[in-house]
Amino acid sequence: MESNKALEIAEICGIHAGDGYLRNDGKRRELDISGNIEEKEYYDKHIIPLFNKFFNIQSKGRYFPYRNTYGFVIRDIKIIEFMNKLGFPYGAKSLKVKVPSFILEDDLLKKSFLRGYFDTDGHLGFAKKYGNCSEFRKTRHCYPRIGFTTVSKNLSDNLKEVFEELKFNFVYYTYKDKNEKSNLRHLFNINGIKNLKKWLNLIGINNPTKYSRFLIWKKYGFCPTNINYLQRLEILKNKINPNSFYKGPVA
Repeated sequence: MESNKALEIAEICGIHAGDGYLRNDGKRRELDISGNIEEKEYYDKHIIPLFNKFFNIQSKGRYFPYRNTYGFVIRDIKIIEFMNKLGFPYGAKSLKVKVPSFILEDDLLKKSFLRGYFDTDGHLGFAKKYGNCSEFRKTRHCYPRIGFTTVSKNLSDNLKEVFEELKFNFVYYTYKDKNEKSNLRHLFNINGIKNLKKWLNLIGINNPTKYSRFLIWKKYGFCPTNINYLQRLEILKNKINPNSFYKGPVA
């Protein structure tokens, strides 16, 4: 496979690991990719063109009202079987998903996979700091955190390996929800400005809903939490003051 195609399928694998579902139950044969309705722009401008180019198809985005998501469905059996042969299971994948073995053999492919996985299932946020630091850092969400959570032990082991090989400093721990029947969750945090800059240089971010958080942080030194994409766009257009989401005077 030529290098550009390999990079494209590695990113597609990351996207599928985050937002994909593969069915082949005798009644329905389909590859279903969908995410938060806020991510419509990311799907229309990046994911759908990427899949269409790689597989030479003409998929179009659609809204799925019963789950309030946006995405697309592919019913080409050759594409479905191709994704399955890469190692993605049919049916529920949460506990089984892993990084395809061919990706783990090449650093460039690892980076492409991580970009697709982060853009769909990762998180970029900013936290307040505590202790011996300025009042600004105590009152504004200024400390970068890149996060991933999975219930797949296989994917967790793969991510550890990839983060270590790419020399990212990360914090890893496991936890369970209060519900005793819940699955063990594997959580990764890649914290700090140095790690964020390294992520942007090595991996990049194609999802504008997530990149908007970085742009606000870059402009103001902090990014409010629990606000939606439209609010972030208004902040970037100078129509909303990000300090208005906090009580008290600007520190």
